Amino acid sequence: MNDESFHARRAPSRRSVLRAMAAGAGAAAGSALTGGRASAAPPGQLDVATLRPADLTFSPAAKMAPYSIVSPNLRQLDDHFRRDERRYQMLQPDPDLAAASVRIGDGSLTAGADTAFFTLLRSDTGQRAPYTGVIADVRSLSGSTDHDTVLAGLARDAGDYIMGWYDHASGEAGLDVSANGTVRTFGRVKVKLAPPFRLAFTMTGPGSNVLADEGSGWRVLTGAVTADALDLRGIGPSIANTTFDTAPKVPAGGTLGQLFTVDRPFTGVGGMFPTYQTTDSSVTLSLYRDGPDGALITRRRLTGIPDNAWQFLTADTPLPPGTYYLEQSEPDGPVAWWSSSTDAISWGRAYRNGAPAEGDRTIRVRFPAAETAAELLAAYRNTIGVRADRGTITLGRVEAGYFGQAGIRDPVIVSAPDGAPYIRGGKLYFTLTNSGLAGGIPAAHMGVFRMDLADYRNLEEVGKIFVARDQEVLGDHAGRVIHDPAEGSRVMAVTFGDYDIFNEGVTGYAAARSDVLHGVHIVPSRPVARGIDPYPVRIDGTWWLAVSDGGRTTAYRFTDDAFAEPVPVGANDNGGVYYEGTKVCRIGTRWYILTSSGTDYRVYGLDTRLVGTLDAPHPSGWIPHPMVLPVPLPGNRTRFIQLSMDGDGDPVSGLFGHFLVNVSDQIVRGREYPAR
Repeated sequence: MNDESFHARRAPSRRSVLRAMAAGAGAAAGSALTGGRASAAPPGQLDVATLRPADLTFSPAAKMAPYSIVSPNLRQLDDHFRRDERRYQMLQPDPDLAAASVRIGDGSLTAGADTAFFTLLRSDTGQRAPYTGVIADVRSLSGSTDHDTVLAGLARDAGDYIMGWYDHASGEAGLDVSANGTVRTFGRVKVKLAPPFRLAFTMTGPGSNVLADEGSGWRVLTGAVTADALDLRGIGPSIANTTFDTAPKVPAGGTLGQLFTVDRPFTGVGGMFPTYQTTDSSVTLSLYRDGPDGALITRRRLTGIPDNAWQFLTADTPLPPGTYYLEQSEPDGPVAWWSSSTDAISWGRAYRNGAPAEGDRTIRVRFPAAETAAELLAAYRNTIGVRADRGTITLGRVEAGYFGQAGIRDPVIVSAPDGAPYIRGGKLYFTLTNSGLAGGIPAAHMGVFRMDLADYRNLEEVGKIFVARDQEVLGDHAGRVIHDPAEGSRVMAVTFGDYDIFNEGVTGYAAARSDVLHGVHIVPSRPVARGIDPYPVRIDGTWWLAVSDGGRTTAYRFTDDAFAEPVPVGANDNGGVYYEGTKVCRIGTRWYILTSSGTDYRVYGLDTRLVGTLDAPHPSGWIPHPMVLPVPLPGNRTRFIQLSMDGDGDPVSGLFGHFLVNVSDQIVRGREYPAR
């Protein structure tokens, strides 16, 4: 197992979260196969024919913190510089500086010159998704007093790149994005590192980070959202006001609006509207030229508006530069417009009833993308760089590939269509949401893992699944994979990959004939239902789907195999308490929906009526997922395990959350699923 699989084993005394992790792992209580700390129920006491959720109790078995800058099984570049393979293109970003003389061999790369130099070494490797890690082992620096810099990142050419860097001369680290030779610097911070150390660059969706490891584990030096300068997801640029401190409602018979001016063609404009956890609010959104008295360009009646989601009017052909007016009118139900009570942007102004008002509404104007995600990702390659006044800089190794994870969330088993866990060679397959670093929710993505059921601590990432939507490649996650060797794979994931743009969670569906469990896959997706944490399963030939929609536990069934026609079955508002993490599990002969709040796990029938609660460890203050599954044992017996997580993070490394395994204290006679 890679030395990054369980973060910072080297320094268990440095951070409390690492102490907790080590203690949890050390206290692992065996496995489902060996029996662990639980004992079998007396003969005849528990049988799958009569088993109910209330018959089971769960105890902790393992606690882990997956953390990896580059996913070990998904490296694209791993160069120990044993020999010169000429796999790098030499780029000179500043023509006024010399190109470094580079020597590769005998386990090192040495770059230097007798005068000021700046060279990027662009490899022939890259990733097909905007989730990247590049690591450079820095053995020695030049000792220059003005520039003494190591860089790692992605480059297209000498004038177009994104690089994380550390400059020993200035004692700073930061992120540079260069477009046509014009450089913007993000997140510049003061820091001092002592060689040897490892320097890492990560891109996780809209955000990028610089990290360092001086021998006691990774620590984040700086990070920033860099998508407005370079977005390899293929999302076009935008300008926006996202600040707000008030939410006015449309006056009776009146309107709210926002005037705005743009200097280039745009494809869409919208605002963010609260609906106060309702699902049936509606409002009319209109776009005029020049102002409220100008010509109407387009209008749309918005219905079923999700709470706090961005709602857009879009144009098939980009609209020309100029002054425009976005207007909200004719509300039905509780709906408002998040706004700033004071002026927040220079290119617009709020309106009320057709007249100027103080402040600005939330507004986002979207511009067309110049290139698709596939074109961008094919152009930007894994790159390292050096810059100094004189002397030499020595590197010992460079790694690059798909970003692994900074902790995890949302454990969901891979299963056959009928819900049977996908277990091969004694290893359980499941997906986890791999947490990213800078970039918030869209910085995460979906990874496929397998866990040895004889040793829960033997956890390995074997694949990644990304989603293609509108020529974009996105890290949609909190999803589920159904795999059948005869039918192929079905994937559901939530539209979290562009959450920074839309702030909306919709479940999307993709079908693939291939095995998506191993390697990197990009699957096209289409919307199925509003809501997050989808869990589909085929019960007696009919597909069912449970989701969490604004905290409500909602169930659908489908009349087809393509999830095209959802039929609502039931919804439980949980008395206003927020629940999510929906799972559909068979316990005994019956099917149940399981969800979680910040305090407990709930158990419902398929009609979403409350049955009871699940007796399993619940991390206080977090919303863990209640993934319960049966594991067959020898002798026609079954044990249940629960996969969960906490949000106990580490601000030094950026870690979010531990992966938790709980096991049932009971062993049950019989099998939930036939042997296969």
